[in-house]
Amino acid sequence: MSDLAKELGAGSLTDDQVDAITHAWLDMSTKLEINKEPFAAHKHAEVDAAMSDSVKELEKEFPFLLEEV
Repeated sequence: MSDLAKELGAGSLTDDQVDAITHAWLDMSTKLEINKEPFAAHKHAEVDAAMSDSVKELEKEFPFLLEEV
């Protein structure tokens, strides 16, 4: 784990929480990449499904996300 990750408190996260954050980051990164591709419309549905799963995973691991702001 990097020093920055430790500084940000990543050492206090569970493995499932780290996985949830990692999956969400990968989904968002993929979405940004396919947005740059001119003929990638067919990929959007797959990434959207993955992003929906990531939202559920984040909400499970970080229940405070469900609270109204």
